[in-house]
Amino acid sequence: MPTMLTLTAGPRDHDSPLVEVAVAPAVIEAAAPGTAGAPAHGPMDAAAVLLHDTDAPGGPGGIVFAQYDATTGALRFVLPGRLAAGTTRRLDILPHAPGAATPSWPVEVTTKLDRAVARVGGQPFASYHVTGGRRPYLWPVIGPAGASVVRGQGSADHPHHTGLGLAYGGHSEDGSVNIWSDWDEPPYGPGGRMVHRGFRRVTGGPVYGEVCHDLTWVDTFGNPFAEEVRTVRFWWASEGARFIDTTVAITWIRDRGRGPLVVALRLPSEMDIPHHGAMTNDAGVPVPAPAGTSRAYRAAWVDGSGPSGDPPYPPPAGPPEVLVDQPGARPFREGPGDGPWQGIAIFDHPANDGFPHEAGKYAGAMGPNGAGTGQMTLSFYPPDAAPHGPFTFTWRTYVHRGDAIDSKVAARAASFHHPPTVTVAS
Repeated sequence: MPTMLTLTAGPRDHDSPLVEVAVAPAVIEAAAPGTAGAPAHGPMDAAAVLLHDTDAPGGPGGIVFAQYDATTGALRFVLPGRLAAGTTRRLDILPHAPGAATPSWPVEVTTKLDRAVARVGGQPFASYHVTGGRRPYLWPVIGPAGASVVRGQGSADHPHHTGLGLAYGGHSEDGSVNIWSDWDEPPYGPGGRMVHRGFRRVTGGPVYGEVCHDLTWVDTFGNPFAEEVRTVRFWWASEGARFIDTTVAITWIRDRGRGPLVVALRLPSEMDIPHHGAMTNDAGVPVPAPAGTSRAYRAAWVDGSGPSGDPPYPPPAGPPEVLVDQPGARPFREGPGDGPWQGIAIFDHPANDGFPHEAGKYAGAMGPNGAGTGQMTLSFYPPDAAPHGPFTFTWRTYVHRGDAIDSKVAARAASFHHPPTVTVAS
């Protein structure tokens, strides 16, 4: 008798959700022999588990690719189409793979000396830099329009705020170590660093790619004050719906202050927020905040969107000193841009202590006359129950086509907050 997975939507709709269910290795091995072996490492090395969608045409012949993590016992797959509120779907684990079946968005992750690079369906998606800066960061993160939805270094405003990443301490708030402003000298420096110690796991597969690595946080003098294990997972639901899930596990932290852990990114100047593009949130707080009001608010999600540039610019093909001398090289510019709209959202999660967290403490339109590079933040603090660790928090990054309404950011966030439930039966 085949092993059956039953998905229950609950009160919310789910569009191509990433489904996760715990399944014992013995169950996987019995249902699909040879797919629950030892953990693998490499760009495209995770074994596929094939599912048959008995209630909807999930793909060619109703085939849905799943990916099994033998280290945690988690089976993950993207359910094609919509799982409507109040409905169920049943999928059976197949004993072998049909020869013609291929995954829709396989993920390849390769490591270089200073970064891990994720490609989805053969297309470049994101580069995760782990050395060379004060903290790891993602840049570029390529949206559906072909350009990055986060800004790299080199812009006139805050050139040291690079990509999408996790910072700490703010401007030494409450006496905390500063791993935020990147200044070497006062008034905001000297600062600390998040030091990459090595990858625990780098895996690609038919559903998602993942990097897991160890970090030591050091203060101004190079003394360790925290240890972290970070997992970054890349997956797509479609060409226009791209995701990065990040989990931060703090093993221990001993700092003189109780500084914030800040998920932060800068939007490209081409989005020209607020004059052309827009920054929105589920709290309904206008961005930038009206004069005389606080820029801080609590929100379960924050989104920024705008034009991608004209034309959409791909990642650099060579070193800057070569590119600037090439005919047709991109000139320096500070918005507004043209071209297709795209955006990026950050989703907080109800399991995080203190949910919903403070968003937008430093957010708003930056640059001359409030134009240019909008900043999005989501601030966490060590929980009162475990101020020195251990504690864990997670967030989801949603890279999408169009604005927050076009891409159904609110519905995507609700699906993340309350995912479908799964039961396993034989």
